[in-house]
Amino acid sequence: MSDLPPENEFDVAIIGAGATGLAAACAMAMEDLKIICFDKIFGFDGELKGDTRTIALLQNSVYLLQNLGVWDDCRPFAEPLNIMKVVDDTGRFPPVPDASFDASELGADPFGYNIPNDRLVSILAEHARDNPNITLFETDHVTSIENLAKMAVVTPFEGNSVTASLVVGADGANSLARRAARITTTDWKYNQTAMACWFSHSQPHNGISTEFHRKSGPLVLVPMQGNKSGLVWVETPEEANRLMALDDTGFKEQLSAATHGELGNLLELSQRSAFPLSGLVANSFGKGRTVLVGHAAHVLPPIGAQGLNLGLRDAAMIADIASKAQMLSADPGGPDVIAKYDELRRGDILSRAFTVDFLNRSLIHGWFPPLQATRAIGVQLLKLIPPLRKAVMREGIAPQSHLPPLMQSR
Repeated sequence: MSDLPPENEFDVAIIGAGATGLAAACAMAMEDLKIICFDKIFGFDGELKGDTRTIALLQNSVYLLQNLGVWDDCRPFAEPLNIMKVVDDTGRFPPVPDASFDASELGADPFGYNIPNDRLVSILAEHARDNPNITLFETDHVTSIENLAKMAVVTPFEGNSVTASLVVGADGANSLARRAARITTTDWKYNQTAMACWFSHSQPHNGISTEFHRKSGPLVLVPMQGNKSGLVWVETPEEANRLMALDDTGFKEQLSAATHGELGNLLELSQRSAFPLSGLVANSFGKGRTVLVGHAAHVLPPIGAQGLNLGLRDAAMIADIASKAQMLSADPGGPDVIAKYDELRRGDILSRAFTVDFLNRSLIHGWFPPLQATRAIGVQLLKLIPPLRKAVMREGIAPQSHLPPLMQSR
């Protein structure tokens, strides 16, 4: 591989250009690491192209975007999340009390902001495109990744292999980077399907994100700018198929009933999408010269806005570790970097995966009285004990230990 021309040699090759991969690219480029990022497309052109997702960015993720110089472009499209409300709608005994968590208890900042996914990815792609340390390589797909002793070799479908000291797998749940590194996973399926869209409504949301806990799974309403909200609605596959087959009028009637008219009359409805729910955790978060970030490392149900925020912590952490190695003239993809990343991300990822999986299963299997009682007692304690409530809110936003510097306020 020594015959490769110099322009084909990079410090880091990132596979995947979703929000997590692009954030990792921008973060590493700040420290003068030379980056190449592979994907089919970088950002969105024009309309949503079927992407109806909105992203609830918790406050430390907002700090990351601020520190990357991206937030000023994101802010005009983002809506603050001031209150998170949990409503038990299972109808089970003993009843679980409703609970509201107000960001003002923790200080002046909101919990975070909600932003359309296409806007976030497009803005990150634009910043990456403008950065001289980042090369964006459009490819049909990456065909192979070889983890060698002193380098990794990445070959796109179009040919022209490149070398890199470090590979960052940001290529989703079916990650080629993970398979190439021979990293196994623990994965599972739920008998659930999630539907996503956004809609406008007659009543203001007042910055309140509402999570209805239902027997089939969560139904989450997340504020958007104006009288609009993003929706993630989890149902059994059979019920989701029935709802997806309805016309817009029928779907809005069902949604209004499921949310008990929380936001008044439902008006405009976006295109809807649906996807089966599953869970996945990699058994190692780094091996060879590869580290995993985002869905390549973990896939969780949509509870508590943990998914992308967990992935952005992955991105910020590997950027911090690799850039420090580079500053010390060490190998940014060497075994010390890989081992440290795996060690520092393990606790955060595994604890979130366990908690979110438990909460989801407690809804599905909550007919078991002791489990329902545990939920009821836990929520009641949070309502009655302010220090406990604040501690849970802080931990829900981000872990209080090993938080990467890029995710801290400056």
